[in-house]
Amino acid sequence: MKLLKKIFVTLFFLSCISVFAKAQTLQAPYLQCVNVLSNGDILLTWSIPPVDPCGAFTGYVIWGSQNINGPYSIITTVISQVQTTYTATGLTGTWYFYMESSYACAGYTSLSSDTLDTDLPLPPVIDFVSVLPTKDILIQFQPSVSPEAYAYIIYTVIGGSNFPMDTIYNGNATQYIDSINDASSGALTYTIATMDSCGNTGLISVIPHNTIFAYCEITNCSTTGKLIWNKYKNWIGGVNHYEVFVSIGNQPNVLLLTTNDTATSFTYGADSMCFTIVAYASNGIFTSFSNIYCLPPNPSSPVQDFYIRNVTVAGPNVITVYFSMNKNSDVRTLKIERGTDGITFNAIAVLTIPTDLTIINSYSDSTPLTNELSYYYRFEALDSCGVKSNSSIGKSIWLDGGAFSNLVNHLEWEFFLLDYGDVTAYTLFRKILTTYDSVTMVAASNTEYQESVAQYVDQNGTLCYVVVATDTLNFPNGIIDTVRSTSNELCIDQLVKILVPNAFAPNGKNNIFKPVLRFADNKSYLFEVYNRWGGMLFSTKDATQGWDGFYQGRIVEQGVYAYLVQVVDNQGHTAERKGTVMLLR
Repeated sequence: MKLLKKIFVTLFFLSCISVFAKAQTLQAPYLQCVNVLSNGDILLTWSIPPVDPCGAFTGYVIWGSQNINGPYSIITTVISQVQTTYTATGLTGTWYFYMESSYACAGYTSLSSDTLDTDLPLPPVIDFVSVLPTKDILIQFQPSVSPEAYAYIIYTVIGGSNFPMDTIYNGNATQYIDSINDASSGALTYTIATMDSCGNTGLISVIPHNTIFAYCEITNCSTTGKLIWNKYKNWIGGVNHYEVFVSIGNQPNVLLLTTNDTATSFTYGADSMCFTIVAYASNGIFTSFSNIYCLPPNPSSPVQDFYIRNVTVAGPNVITVYFSMNKNSDVRTLKIERGTDGITFNAIAVLTIPTDLTIINSYSDSTPLTNELSYYYRFEALDSCGVKSNSSIGKSIWLDGGAFSNLVNHLEWEFFLLDYGDVTAYTLFRKILTTYDSVTMVAASNTEYQESVAQYVDQNGTLCYVVVATDTLNFPNGIIDTVRSTSNELCIDQLVKILVPNAFAPNGKNNIFKPVLRFADNKSYLFEVYNRWGGMLFSTKDATQGWDGFYQGRIVEQGVYAYLVQVVDNQGHTAERKGTVMLLR
């Protein structure tokens, strides 16, 4: 029994401690709102706090003051624990109230509710409004300083009137995103009001903020447009400056200019253009982005990025010219022009406008004399507004040369030219029989070359050459390219060399007297032998035939005999050799 008694006493003591500990703080009612009624009375509304079992409920104490810093005095004590409103009368001006719960509990501390006043809740302060890349509009603001702030009503301002569009039920909110209105249709203006939990709406902010709306004014057949935007209003201190960004042809944004104005001119070309305006507040903190205003390619713009990409000899009297232009170029007429001095050009053909301007197109000129001249080329385009544009210029390579009598071929060529290009080297190729092989590479400043062909005396004396230029291009629109241009083919017949022995022995080892021809791709041939009195002993037109020392079936006497060799090659060059030979027996 004593043990049970001790346990009971202990449990009772612990229970008292627990109740006492819980009663140290009493939860205050949640003071929701304070409303001034139409007759001047003040209605307080609250919600009932959790019931505290530490003692008997004695009331809800309402404290009031006309100064937020006090002193506060008891306005009344509401003795009904389930009562949630109280109407104060006879109070004028602005009053501040808070509430406490009162219980018959020794040593407790009563917590206070928020302090509310009779004024309507203050509106929040808007920091900025800005158009997001998603085309939604972000409204950022500072929460209302009124403790009764329970929700915020977002208004659009149209024609000076406020139209509610949405409510944010969060007194601590700082942002709202408008995904309903279209920022690309015009400037949008917003303001905000605060609402308490009783549904009372405070004053609507009289400092609305607006989005920036950018748009362009353009004129047909003009290459210049005007970008216009409205001012950003109601920043404290105003706008410090605007920055205009442009994206050309879907490339990243670049800064076009910084200005305090609200308009700027721009060149309206053959690429799509998208503009964004950014306003910067004087406080250095806030920014506001406009809508993104995009223009399609100018439907009547002159051709842009109009370049000759290469000029190369494609075959005998055929030159191929490669060209490109901006894919969005407005082309109504396209011509190719040719000249020989780089200054004067004459149209040689009207071209069909390529169906695909995204690629490098070409034209083959079949009228030049590629073995006699270099040619300059350029294109002329006319747009739908009659504006003429010329391409860059390109020049072909003309290779010329000849044979020296000392078994040396000499080559020289006209320099290669492409606007925006630099020749890095020339490579010389030689064809002996059927295929071309690289001979040498020379610097871009060198346009001639000589080589000995003595090692080819046992082969065909006609050697063919071409020169290939390697050119690196850096165009103003950022395109970088490397091209190779081929010259005309030049074939050189080395001068005919007639080698004649000075003696032979019909009965010996060298028993045939015959000239040896080097580089003789002959058109005609004559070989004759005479005695000392001018009588002809032998004659042939066959270069493979020689004199065996016989005349009319009998070997002639030992002695000196005269000869004549005449050769006409395929180029019409005549070679002749006269002399004497000793016949030995």
